[in-house]
Amino acid sequence: MLRKLAVLGSVLMHPLLMPTYLFALLFYYAPIVVERGVSNPDYLLLAIFLTTFLIPLVYVTVSRFLVIRKNYLAVISMPTRQERVLPFFFISLFYIIVTFLFVYKFNDSSVLSILLAAFTVIIIVASVATLFIKVSAYSASSSGLIGFIIGLGSEYPQAFLVTPLVIVLIISGLVMSSRLYIGSHEPKDILVGSIIGLAISLVSVWWFV
Repeated sequence: MLRKLAVLGSVLMHPLLMPTYLFALLFYYAPIVVERGVSNPDYLLLAIFLTTFLIPLVYVTVSRFLVIRKNYLAVISMPTRQERVLPFFFISLFYIIVTFLFVYKFNDSSVLSILLAAFTVIIIVASVATLFIKVSAYSASSSGLIGFIIGLGSEYPQAFLVTPLVIVLIISGLVMSSRLYIGSHEPKDILVGSIIGLAISLVSVWWFV
């Protein structure tokens, strides 16, 4: 039962979903953070979901399945560090392209552009770290989400982001614990990922927003 809950938490808190969650939080809970507003948040959120989650996930899953031809869970779990290198770098490249197009298309909303660019930097740094250690993408992305909320909350106190922060802290803690429970990572993998995500997100918000 606990293992099934751990797997469910890993699915719901997939690293590639973090940009979608953050943008949804800003659009529907704290729109004041978006400097000039977004004329069609539903459309933009769908675009973020497709380009930062669904398309890269499908590509990596299909390409890995064609290579290793195992079941779906074996394909997406990438149990060894070596298996993560190429998918991580592909996702980094994809995020760079998406960020460039996003900034070009929506350059009137600097906050959103900075946040997406910062997510891209988190992925790139985690990908480089994967060359040396099996860094946890879950801890990097969820800690990044925590850092963004903390940073934006300090910059925009009127947004009242304390409640979302508490919720994300609890869920992230459970997910990181679950990654340890199911044996996907060691404590050092979680720690390195957390440092990467938290440091980059806070610096990005406090320096550029």
